Amino acid sequence: MELITIPKEKLEQIQKEINFLRNSSVYKRLLEFEENLSAGEKFTREDLGF
Repeated sequence: MELITIPKEKLEQIQKEINFLRNSSVYKRLLEFEENLSAGEKFTREDLGF
């Protein structure tokens, strides 16, 4: 594994962005979608909103 160093401010910004994305409805929908796929459910494009 390679070790990298980033400034503390950049790390804090990345952590805020990750938390924001985790709380977004798109991320929650993606997790739900992955759970449904792993459960073996099949979906059409219409089910997914395409």
